[in-house]
Amino acid sequence: MLKEAIKEAATIEEARQAAAAELGLTADEVQMEVLQAPQKKTLGLFGGCPARVRVFVEVTPASAAKEYLAQLLEGMGAKGASIAVKEEENGCVLTLEGEDLGFIIGHRGDTLDALQYLPSLYVNKGSEDYIRVTLDTENYRAKREESLVRLAKKTAAKAVKYRRNVTLEPMNAYERHVIHTALQETPDVTTYSIGTEPNRRTVVAYSR
Repeated sequence: MLKEAIKEAATIEEARQAAAAELGLTADEVQMEVLQAPQKKTLGLFGGCPARVRVFVEVTPASAAKEYLAQLLEGMGAKGASIAVKEEENGCVLTLEGEDLGFIIGHRGDTLDALQYLPSLYVNKGSEDYIRVTLDTENYRAKREESLVRLAKKTAAKAVKYRRNVTLEPMNAYERHVIHTALQETPDVTTYSIGTEPNRRTVVAYSR
């Protein structure tokens, strides 16, 4: 799907910039078709016409998710944040860059997860194939995964030492998956989930 805008101005470049701005993009981010070249008035009095251009850009799931997220961030007062996009085979990763973005992460990533969910819901509406949208900032996802792996191993050691099951705090599906994966080759323990969302928990069970 294409997103386009048509603008007139004194020069082609001015028209291009105005049309791009209407789409919320820079002139370098759009493609352009010149519909009419500018012409000066004869003797400065007769005829003449402005430049008229059409700019357009292909709307992909990644670009749609970025645009929607930008609107959400503006509503939250995070106008200084920039969004880097990395397209992947089945989705995209949106990375927020800027200063003082800690509030976007929230308690254990709660705010970040909520912000991730909304663009995902937006781009998957009416889509036949599921498009995965991942939102990250300050390398939080990698740090959180490392923390979960350490927690999994520590909990497994506790379960084996005391020969009992240990139930972890509620986690989202991705975080539970990290726990399961981290312990799938660990001797004497198994993992499974109990409860219903959003309070579903992982159990690290002693299995000898």
